[in-house]
Amino acid sequence: MCRVPGSPRGRERAVSSCGLARGSWSMLPGLLPLLFLHALLWSGVISWKLTILHTNDLHSRLEQTSEDSGKCFVVEKCVGGVARLHTKIREIRGAESNVLLLDAGDQYQGTVWFTVYKGAEVAHFMNALGYDAMALGNHEFDNGVEGLLGPLLKKVKFPVLSANIKAIEPLASQISGYYHPYKILTVGEEKVGIIGYTSKETPVLSKPGKYLKFEDEIPSLQTQVDKLRTLGVNKIIALGHSGFEMDKLIAQKVKGVDVVVGGHTNTFLYTGTILTFSLEYLEVIDPVKKYTFPSCRLFLTL
Repeated sequence: MCRVPGSPRGRERAVSSCGLARGSWSMLPGLLPLLFLHALLWSGVISWKLTILHTNDLHSRLEQTSEDSGKCFVVEKCVGGVARLHTKIREIRGAESNVLLLDAGDQYQGTVWFTVYKGAEVAHFMNALGYDAMALGNHEFDNGVEGLLGPLLKKVKFPVLSANIKAIEPLASQISGYYHPYKILTVGEEKVGIIGYTSKETPVLSKPGKYLKFEDEIPSLQTQVDKLRTLGVNKIIALGHSGFEMDKLIAQKVKGVDVVVGGHTNTFLYTGTILTFSLEYLEVIDPVKKYTFPSCRLFLTL
């Protein structure tokens, strides 16, 4: 968990990019990473606390496994699984008043669940967990646009986001309204803007087809941030799937973003060491090992 300040001037930005231990989902395919991020965002004074829960690159890993991604026979040694995720999310929502649950993309692909259900399992379980928003990852296009539109976009009960994907005709009219560049959510008494982004390399990594154009992330995000600020929203999260290096660039270059939640590169950042800063308001707490493999670390760009 981390508490970071925000203000109309000179905001610090929190960058969080989750990945599996030892570097990739292929090595540890059964583990579900979950980061708990506490952010104090205010206009002039500390008055409101936001808890952000987020996942990324789950790749249809819905069942518990052993720590080395094998079959799990002893409950005490099992990790991951959607049931554990549900338990922890419910616990935190019961304890905290302002909670967002976000996903940074690549729910698709990776286990027999996706092979059989082709994305319907993603919509089912994400709806059950009560996600507030999701960014599109490159693997969401592995079965083409139809494989995204029918099983997922038309079934989910939360906004799916990407600011840098532009649809052209004849697809534009079919997909219009099923994904958005941003969403404004009311959390307690405050408005929080969430802007999505997706790797510009998706056309060479997956099968989005010729009617979707993937634009540069940074200018696309800046356009939406500027729009949100004209609407009076001053608490803004960039949620996306372009990799850790791009996440850091977004934190550095997109003015007005408070928190960056990213995925894609599965970069293992967690060291087991609590981060310490000279700033009074910063607190970092270990991920909860009982429910998820420790997999995330928070970086601040000041």
